[in-house]
Amino acid sequence: MIEYLLTYLTLRYGTVHKRLIASILFLLASYQVGEVLIFATNGQQFAFKVAYVATTLLPPLGVLLVSRIIKKPIGYVFFQLLSLLFVAFIIWTQQVVLKFEFGQFCVRIFEYNPVISCYWVDYYQGTLTYTMAVTAVSLFLQKDKGIKHQLKWILSAYLIFDGLALVVAYVNPWFGPSLASLMCAMALIAAIIFTKISSPKNIKFNLDWHSRYDALLSKIKF
Repeated sequence: MIEYLLTYLTLRYGTVHKRLIASILFLLASYQVGEVLIFATNGQQFAFKVAYVATTLLPPLGVLLVSRIIKKPIGYVFFQLLSLLFVAFIIWTQQVVLKFEFGQFCVRIFEYNPVISCYWVDYYQGTLTYTMAVTAVSLFLQKDKGIKHQLKWILSAYLIFDGLALVVAYVNPWFGPSLASLMCAMALIAAIIFTKISSPKNIKFNLDWHSRYDALLSKIKF
């Protein structure tokens, strides 16, 4: 619900790539819905498909966001086509996840469909790593302060939901099978950062309302 609310706020008040960032936020929220469905249906495959379709479509949007910020093509079309191929496979195949269990707050997955475990994981992590690398290099080369500011926030968002989750899973191997759920939780912080990128100075409607209210009171003579 928080991420869907951030989607609305971005569309309503955002100024920087608001439709693209709103799409990212919507898919982050939709993955959360997928996890809820997994618990609610006791692990039905369609629920896993909802979660993995949403998360499969996410990485290319990050590539596109960085590309638009630095105003250079960095391979978005390739990653988008690759994501659509995986989405088609996820929808078509009967089983996405073969062996799993429910933890107290997360789904622990021990065995995927072979295509998912062999190729999808490489696509997903590879795209995230590529985006972080391009962002870091662009941040080093970029001279425009506004663009550097946006790239810093993007890199921090990726490091939080991807890098930090990997570190936690490495330090505590129990989280390894639940890495997707862990990244899902970390992504809430990333969602707030993406919202800030789009609306750094524009989510101030409460302040505007109060200023109009004070102006109205000043005109009333007691």
